[in-house]
Amino acid sequence: MATLDWLSRLNEKIIIPNTDSKEDGIRSNKDLDPTNVEDRTWRTYNFFLVWFQSSLNVTIWNSGASLIKSSQISYWKTMIASVVATFIGGLFVMWNSRAGAVYHVGYPVLLRSTFGVWGYYFFVIIRGFVAILWFAVQTYYGGCLLDVVLRCIFGHKWNNIVNHIPPEQGITTKLMIAFLLFWICQWPVMVIHPTNIRHFFTFKALALPWATLGIFIYCCVAGHGPGNFNMGIKIIEDPSQVGWKFMMCINSILGSISAMIINQPDVARYCRKPSAPLLPQFFGFMLSKVAIQLFAMVAVASYYRVSGVAYWNLWDLLNGILDRHWTAGARTGCCLVAGAFCIGNMGTNLFGNALPFAADMTGLFPKYINIRRGQILMACICWGIVPWKMLKNATTFLTFLGSYTLFVGPILGCMLADYFFVRKGNYHTPSLYTRSPNGVYYYYKGVNWWGCLAWVFAMALGIPGLAAAIHPKAYSINCLHMNYIGWLMCTFAGMVFYTLFGKLVKPQVYPPGHEATPKTFEYMKDSNGFFDDDEPINGVGPVDFEPASFSSQSFQKDGKELAVTEVISLDQLDTTSRE
Repeated sequence: MATLDWLSRLNEKIIIPNTDSKEDGIRSNKDLDPTNVEDRTWRTYNFFLVWFQSSLNVTIWNSGASLIKSSQISYWKTMIASVVATFIGGLFVMWNSRAGAVYHVGYPVLLRSTFGVWGYYFFVIIRGFVAILWFAVQTYYGGCLLDVVLRCIFGHKWNNIVNHIPPEQGITTKLMIAFLLFWICQWPVMVIHPTNIRHFFTFKALALPWATLGIFIYCCVAGHGPGNFNMGIKIIEDPSQVGWKFMMCINSILGSISAMIINQPDVARYCRKPSAPLLPQFFGFMLSKVAIQLFAMVAVASYYRVSGVAYWNLWDLLNGILDRHWTAGARTGCCLVAGAFCIGNMGTNLFGNALPFAADMTGLFPKYINIRRGQILMACICWGIVPWKMLKNATTFLTFLGSYTLFVGPILGCMLADYFFVRKGNYHTPSLYTRSPNGVYYYYKGVNWWGCLAWVFAMALGIPGLAAAIHPKAYSINCLHMNYIGWLMCTFAGMVFYTLFGKLVKPQVYPPGHEATPKTFEYMKDSNGFFDDDEPINGVGPVDFEPASFSSQSFQKDGKELAVTEVISLDQLDTTSRE
């Protein structure tokens, strides 16, 4: 009995306040509910900076530096592929921001429209699983950079730390210490709510360009430029192979950012106006993504002319510089660059992995987890992933992480088709929070079976390519070519299949009693997806009120005082009786 009492008291302490579900409702909390006016803190420049800073991380540097190695095509073709892929990615960033920006809800809630109020759970789990893996890998990369920082500060005292970990574990004692220290340094960032994290992204966007530019200039000066980009790699000249390798570059770049593209609603929901996340994100993304990939290629090629070694990873490049030039200036420069990219990886880990995982866990367990708790949970799980062991067989593991986009791409395609082509930008927000059989998104038994079928068909197109990428000798070259266009193929296939099925089925757009409501594009935008007879959710209803404007005022109707949150629409206000 005492144990039950203890568990009951523990439950009361850890439960998230105000998570009770209504009749036929879905349990929710403030971080799942539509974002109210007070929490819409992101301005237009914040969205420019969040994507400008997102590419300033070691993963994008490494992938840019190794594009020539992985594709084996000439440098100018890889540069063109980088620009084309970034342009396509920027368009998807804008498109997938729209629903979150208009209706102020995140990815888990929007999925209920696409796959049903029960069916969405599966697709939340898919994204959360991949976010866990990438968070651990990014933390390990941060540890590799911090290892360089500590070497610059302590010199041989750090570099000569005796290793007590067996080689088969894939990590050394000093790198394990660096991993631990970087993991600890991430904690202050993990506890910041998305409404306030924009300040950290602003700091990163201002600091990282100087570090990137610094290492770029140093390598160019040391090697007198990249020359003919000779890095000891045999360049393919056969036109029939060059075309596929060019597509592989585009697909690889898009795949590396596919997770952040699908995460867009989790950030766009905090915008002050729906237009804020669109063009600013596109230009911020284009500028930084293209620049860092080109800088990385040029820097690696330039320093190859000095050292005779192509350093594909940034921490290897910095260690290579220290090995050749152990001077006070080199140590200071490498320390600053590595330290800046450490900070960059923290921001990328939060934006690309921790926040999406936290949103997913909030959608799965709203009674106990909100955004901040989910981010902390992600940090704790990181150790259980042991990324250094996964990266021991780096080729297979990174091939899997790059090819998982065949699962995520069709989800993105289905979501975009649902919003733009099937519902024409019209969501009924209260129906996203109910499991009533009369709800718009209940479909059949709470699952949109034809939406799930569209995802399966699109995903299945990429299976042969994934198999060929992991075991290239066991499958024909045509299967491998399918992997070279996997993200584009599966994403667009998801859009096509979902749109076709939607046109055939013609799903319900509005709840009973509102069938005659116009279905013009984003007709429901100005009312936040609410009708006048709908109850507000989290203070969001058919009319937005600025809290600061009404903080010291009250309203009366028929002699009864109403709180601001009780005011549903303007026609309920008797403005002549306002005191």
